[in-house]
Amino acid sequence: MPNLQQLFTQTQENYELIPEFIDQLLASDIYCLGIQDSDNKLQFRVLETPEGDQAIPFFLELEMIQQDIGTDVEYLVLNARKLFEITKGATLVLNPTSNLVKEFQPEEITQILEIHKNEAE
Repeated sequence: MPNLQQLFTQTQENYELIPEFIDQLLASDIYCLGIQDSDNKLQFRVLETPEGDQAIPFFLELEMIQQDIGTDVEYLVLNARKLFEITKGATLVLNPTSNLVKEFQPEEITQILEIHKNEAE
């Protein structure tokens, strides 16, 4: 079975794999740039997209953060579904430092959570 990063890459050539990728993504832990403060609040680092929008970056693999941003950067490990739920209304960017980037717009995230909400129960 391909890992999530491989599956993500395969979706570029085979769009039929996208639902499987989303399913696996929601069940997986991902890596976000940010910290958990003393009140246990999550604070995400925000990037600016090429269009000038604010977006929260997240990564499928820790190695990508360490190679592209640095080994001393602070990051959080979160379940992707939880990230989608707690950042509702925000734009999220998957693997922003790689050649293969995916932006999740707020409407798209809402739809994904709607479609998959029964699986969470």
